[in-house]
Amino acid sequence: MIDPHVQRLLEHVLDTPTKLHLLLMFHENPRCELSAAAIAERLFRDIWSVQQALDELAASGFLSVTNTMGGQPIYRYTPPPEWHEAIRRLVRSYNDPLERDLIQRTIRDLAAFASFRRSELERFEFA
Repeated sequence: MIDPHVQRLLEHVLDTPTKLHLLLMFHENPRCELSAAAIAERLFRDIWSVQQALDELAASGFLSVTNTMGGQPIYRYTPPPEWHEAIRRLVRSYNDPLERDLIQRTIRDLAAFASFRRSELERFEFA
């Protein structure tokens, strides 16, 4: 069973495998400051899904965005304090192979409905 703090983090913030991968990467390297292209290259993922995940993590307050002279946004890890405990528990759980499998299965299930849930939330926010 997934820790309730971790479950909440997965449902409210990390609802795709790319977001999970990004959070774990930034958590492991908290001083890392990279562009979307550099992150996509580092993670061996397509730029479009990485850019979307970065934008959503920034909107959730987990990343801060600054511009460089080249005009490309640079992302830096800045998780909100209210999520620190959930992130700590996620990282601890993710180190256990059985819990990691459960987390990944949950993320895949959430990802199947992520875009639908986001569009429903946007619809209610503007109504």
